[in-house]
Amino acid sequence: MEIKRLTIEECREGVFDIRRKVFIEEQNCPEHMEWEEEEERDSVYFVAFSGDRAVGCLRLRPVEQDLLKMERVAVLKEFRRRRIATDLVREAMIYVQTETPSSSIYAYAQVTALQAYVSLGFTVLSKVWIEDETFIPHQTIFWGTPVSISVFLKHQAEKSDVVYEEYDARHPSVLPKIEAYKQRLENLETWNICSLHIHLEDRVVSKIIRNNFINFCANSQQFLDGKPYLDLSSSIVKQSKNLLKIADAKLNTGHFNEVDENWRKLYALVSFVQSFLLFRGKRADFENAIKIADKGLCMGRIDEEIVPIRQLAWLIHEQLPGGSAPIHSSFSSFSAEKTRNFLSPLPNSVPISECDDSDDDCLERVISAISQGTPLLIRQHCMHMPAVRKWNIEFLLKELHSRTFPVEIGTKYSDEDWSQKLMTFGEFVENSERDVIIPDACFGESTNPDDVDMNMWIGPSNTVSPLHTDPRNNMFVQVHGTKLFRMVSPEDTSSVYPFDGILGNTSQVDVENPDATEFPEFSRIRRVFDGVVNAGDALFIPQKWWHFVRSTTPSISISFSSSFEKGSATPIIFSFRSLFIHDTRWTTN
Repeated sequence: MEIKRLTIEECREGVFDIRRKVFIEEQNCPEHMEWEEEEERDSVYFVAFSGDRAVGCLRLRPVEQDLLKMERVAVLKEFRRRRIATDLVREAMIYVQTETPSSSIYAYAQVTALQAYVSLGFTVLSKVWIEDETFIPHQTIFWGTPVSISVFLKHQAEKSDVVYEEYDARHPSVLPKIEAYKQRLENLETWNICSLHIHLEDRVVSKIIRNNFINFCANSQQFLDGKPYLDLSSSIVKQSKNLLKIADAKLNTGHFNEVDENWRKLYALVSFVQSFLLFRGKRADFENAIKIADKGLCMGRIDEEIVPIRQLAWLIHEQLPGGSAPIHSSFSSFSAEKTRNFLSPLPNSVPISECDDSDDDCLERVISAISQGTPLLIRQHCMHMPAVRKWNIEFLLKELHSRTFPVEIGTKYSDEDWSQKLMTFGEFVENSERDVIIPDACFGESTNPDDVDMNMWIGPSNTVSPLHTDPRNNMFVQVHGTKLFRMVSPEDTSSVYPFDGILGNTSQVDVENPDATEFPEFSRIRRVFDGVVNAGDALFIPQKWWHFVRSTTPSISISFSSSFEKGSATPIIFSFRSLFIHDTRWTTN
């Protein structure tokens, strides 16, 4: 079965044949109600074909700015019970979401088909009413996102002299229902779980998996609506486990860069639904809800404006009590193991260029460094951040005891025994000795500019990142503790002996104690740049610059990365001035 998006001129004969047989012959609708040439010309058609034969159709007609009406949904009798109508509606929803994302859809649905629309994410707005001349009972249904609903309500508020039928989505008696629904969406009191299927692309996710996901979402919504025959220990749990198993298998097949984003989306979507059920269900389970949401953030990926899984995680987080756990000695501010607060200089070592935040020419030097693509250490630049003054391991443990993060196990990620594991923050500080935690998914988020990413790094003393490069410009901020840096220009890439294959951005050289016999070219590099970054300092690391990092104390660091072009300093300056942590308790503005 193939679905095509067409104009009426491209499908007139087949569509009119379907509508005649279904509406005029089967349902006895008056023929004069069926054809309106002006409406046909303005509409977009979605037509299902079996071979060359049109067997189902749906019409989307723009009725005003950012509002479309879904009409003439019909499937020939001999082709029913094959989910063709479901697929047609889904295609229409995907079209609106991708082509006109500020638009909403409404329709007059026949009551006999109402549940099918609801299972795909439509909301019922009206009581049953009878269509004139057909005597067929209908109800008005509506679908939109928080963004498109806001646009719709704004347009309706600007009108004063338009009269609508009382069951129309634009009638004054209906608009407050839509406004209340929007508010509940924005506050995550509810969510349109049944429409999440539109975010999975058909070219990647098979129809069987997609239909399983649609059924899972429909069952989940019925559970939230209080259906007595559904509980979390039955079909919902089984369906979610099966879907996550499929997504997890895809995520762990081949190199992570080759994984299609749809599998990360599926993992995030299922995790969001699971977590939402545990959070908003009658028997709330905050501890498991936060674990599932965090795992979805770590393993999955989806636009927060589409599915606010991070917002959900923070709402659940606010319900959790502060936690405590024994803290491993390696996280002590005065570890028994003494660590040098400097790198042993090499014959070609020179200091990283630096300035002080209080210097008159500091901003000019920052802009110059970014424009020229050269490192710059900015002393005391972030001392204004409350995080620099109050964050330490004990503080984060109290706030984040039950949150789950990805943890790197091993001294360096280039070691053969290096691995990753998901664990709670409490488990991490209680048991780890040489680990690095990367809670970027749960701590940070990008706002404008959209191309800025934020990562947070937490670890004990002596944690090492081997000499490596990143593809994006990076403003590194030390929040707590001290780190040592050794940097090499990208002009000397051939002299740092990169690994082959996946680790091509990582050097084989131990830059603290380079072996001149095995790696002779490294000693011939003209300059190696060394620096010490303390709490409150910021270090600009240009893209493709090689950098080695060692923590000399328990450490908390933030890195902001951007792929902005040389000559424009705005994105990176904006990012570390105003981007920090999602929740208001962590803000540094």
